[in-house]
Amino acid sequence: MSKNPPVTSVTPGLPPDDLSVMGRARALLLQNVAVTGLIVLVIISALLSPHFLTADNIFNVFRQWTMVGLIAVGLTFVIISGGIDLSGGSILALSAVVGAVVAPHIGTFGMVGVVLLVGAVCGYVNGAVITWGKVPPFVATLGMMTVARGLALIISEGRTIPTQLAPDFVYWFGRGYIGVVPAPVILTGLVFIFAAVALKYTTFGRFVCLVGDNPVGAHRSGINVDGMKRSVYTLHGVLAALAGLLFLGRLGVGEPTAGMLFELSGIAAVVIGGTPFTGGIGSIGLSFVGLMVIGLTYNILNLLSVSPYAQDVARGVIIVIAVMFSIRRMGTGKARR
Repeated sequence: MSKNPPVTSVTPGLPPDDLSVMGRARALLLQNVAVTGLIVLVIISALLSPHFLTADNIFNVFRQWTMVGLIAVGLTFVIISGGIDLSGGSILALSAVVGAVVAPHIGTFGMVGVVLLVGAVCGYVNGAVITWGKVPPFVATLGMMTVARGLALIISEGRTIPTQLAPDFVYWFGRGYIGVVPAPVILTGLVFIFAAVALKYTTFGRFVCLVGDNPVGAHRSGINVDGMKRSVYTLHGVLAALAGLLFLGRLGVGEPTAGMLFELSGIAAVVIGGTPFTGGIGSIGLSFVGLMVIGLTYNILNLLSVSPYAQDVARGVIIVIAVMFSIRRMGTGKARR
């Protein structure tokens, strides 16, 4: 009587006999292209420039990308829900201009409330146009991108508006440090942490994923699908306004042309992190990884004195490669199911 062969665990993507530690490590890296790309980028950059891995340089990168990072957090929720939002950079500019205008009249901390309300209104209008007006998200948010930028130019009359802000605001939102870490980096890091917890462990986060994965099934399960969509667009608007406060705190001016293309960088970070445009799945942590891939790529190219035009080419190539790997991962996952 023959015996059945012993059952061995097989790591996806590896031959059955490749169960070594190195084999498992290789499989883990291949399953997460964003993390693999970040590791490779850091190693190569450290070899190319002795200044790359210094604390000052790394924290400078974090600080430079805090505003895009906040927009990327909001975009992660939007894209997971099955939508898209192109208005983040324009909402940032409108928020900064409104903040600079109202701060002398209602005080810095009253200004914070007004600015966040502006962002919430812009985001809610996006969600309302999409859910009630049945306008595709791309078109609706493209319209808001134009409207918000136009309002910023009208309010400021096309000029940069300087303003006086409370020292505490400037410290936390602009130029302060906690040890060697810039205060805005800490603030942005807290937003990433809270957003990651909300997405993974709360009912709201689970509903966002369900709406993006299967809106019809979510509706039949009793979820207010349109309400959830309005909520994620409102959240994105608030975070874009918070990015506007960081701009205001750092530079002390309202600039109607601020935030140009920030929404595209935010989308790139989310996509590089592996969140598909089809929605349903995603991770705040991996969006941060995608943000760092973009930020560190720009940084090492700057350290090597590469032309800014070539930097844009590099970003475009990275985005296309990331989307290709994302599509391949999705196809592999469906085949295994």
